Amino acid sequence: MLRLTVTSELTWTTDTRPAELQAFWDAAYPEIATAADKIRVLERHGYSPLGYFVLPETCWRDAYYRPLREGFADFLNRHGHSEAATAVVAEHEQEIAQYEANSTYFSYGVYVARRGAFTQTSRLSP
Repeated sequence: MLRLTVTSELTWTTDTRPAELQAFWDAAYPEIATAADKIRVLERHGYSPLGYFVLPETCWRDAYYRPLREGFADFLNRHGHSEAATAVVAEHEQEIAQYEANSTYFSYGVYVARRGAFTQTSRLSP
């Protein structure tokens, strides 16, 4: 039986990036790393990488950030514009601003791997 895993992970798409962006993600999600680093993690845990791709900007802008932003007012109303709810929205707004200014430096990487060593005799069909 072929055992595959498909996972998405926040990924640096360049080796260098603006210091402000690095500091933002170091605080918000320190696990962000390059694709090469993420693939090494998979290998260290017994997976053989089969493929990798970066989600296109439309996934971020149209399928994630736009609906998220459209829900902010309702979210704040449901939570009485509490300090905690306002802080959550502010954090998301900061992330969106970082993406809009720096989308060439990070994205979600999608990683496809199989459990165990990949050999020339391994096949993708069961």
